[in-house]
Amino acid sequence: MAESRPPAARREDDVRARDVACAVAVLEAADEGPTGIGIFTDEDLLALDGLSQEQVVPLPWMTENEDSVSTEIAASVALRSLIARRLVIPAELLTDSFEQIEGNARRMYAVDPVQGILTLRHSAEALSTFQRVVEGGVHTIVHYLFDEGRALEEEITADGYHHFAVMPVAAVPERLLVLIDQDDVAGADGEPFSLASSAIPTDPALDAMLSDTRALTVGSLIRRDGTMEQYTFYATSERLLAACADVPDGVDPADVDDPVMTFVEVSDETAQRMVGLLLDSAMPAEAGDGSGNGSA
Repeated sequence: MAESRPPAARREDDVRARDVACAVAVLEAADEGPTGIGIFTDEDLLALDGLSQEQVVPLPWMTENEDSVSTEIAASVALRSLIARRLVIPAELLTDSFEQIEGNARRMYAVDPVQGILTLRHSAEALSTFQRVVEGGVHTIVHYLFDEGRALEEEITADGYHHFAVMPVAAVPERLLVLIDQDDVAGADGEPFSLASSAIPTDPALDAMLSDTRALTVGSLIRRDGTMEQYTFYATSERLLAACADVPDGVDPADVDDPVMTFVEVSDETAQRMVGLLLDSAMPAEAGDGSGNGSA
């Protein structure tokens, strides 16, 4: 039976099928352990995604230079570089069928591994973002979480380079611990204590500890249904504190007036386990663990 759909619809299906195939091929490499798969700039991602695509991650170089460099020009220059590096190529090099490209041989496409990264960035089951804030800038690590215990990592440096890797979800907590406790200040686990956010400045002992913070790391998990959870880690000169808001599951602490905060001094092992449990909460039980050792 002859294909009755218009050529444009057939081409859209072909493009979608290629996107999925590219994503699967990239993600399968996660089973071999953490594997680097590419480095791109802020401008590269704008060019690859298109200016109309909303970016859910920071673009620090573009933000810092927004007054002197237009988004359009930056993306245009980046696209020229991507073409020169043969990371973006004409459609005619992807297929032998002139019909499949509707006679437009100069249509540009990202090569398969790059297209796989782009597809994965917009199709995750859940998204975790950990941002380390120090006086010199912000360092961000994003993990796009998928079924079967796999993740795409996007590490964003303060100067706008995006380092991509794939890995098992179980490898993520250890990698994030390096961000959370970069100076290895964590000691033993302490006893948790709680107080209202508004009372923090009036608690001398806690206020003194928080004032000694050398690096602040905020970790957030956003699920596909829009619910979220968040931890905050304070690396001081001599300890690592973890904090979370006592709010109903899935509620953004920012939406609660004066939430009660729970603080506790944690060891590296406990911090890593907290991250693992956070990741585990986003995925089906059968999808593999994030080394949180279950829900207990």
